[in-house]
Amino acid sequence: SDLPIFMESTTIAQPNRLPVPYASKYEIDEHGFVYRNNKRLRLQKRGHRWFAQVYDDNRKRHSFDSEKLAQKLFGESPPTLSLEDICDTLNARPVPEWPRYAVTNYGAVYCIDPPKRGRNAGERYMVRASLKNGHPYMTLYDYSGMRRCIRVDDIVQMAWGY
Repeated sequence: SDLPIFMESTTIAQPNRLPVPYASKYEIDEHGFVYRNNKRLRLQKRGHRWFAQVYDDNRKRHSFDSEKLAQKLFGESPPTLSLEDICDTLNARPVPEWPRYAVTNYGAVYCIDPPKRGRNAGERYMVRASLKNGHPYMTLYDYSGMRRCIRVDDIVQMAWGY
């Protein structure tokens, strides 16, 4: 009478899997999980990304960003920021002394001229802030590669005048 009622047949949809290009014994699903013999491999966290370690067909070890490979194989492109999104939709203004960057009136700083190499190569991105003595700072780079830590308040002051 008080026993729980179970459904007779429940099926959970399994995510699609594709073989890892250079390692035929491994498969990757659309979420970035890697499998060998239908057993999920343990992923390693490096920074803010998850990496899988596999052996290719020649028994050489490879480590790769599993989410990035899944996006590449399954055709899901990550959302990207365009110059119109930053300048028109977000209403950001260019920073006069730093032409690679634009800032909103509330202090969000965007790199509008993408770097040629590095983690954010070829894409526009929002610059991360760090706290120093209780104030948010951002590291801005000029075209020659020189960097400078500047308070967010000062960046807003340069572009918006307040």
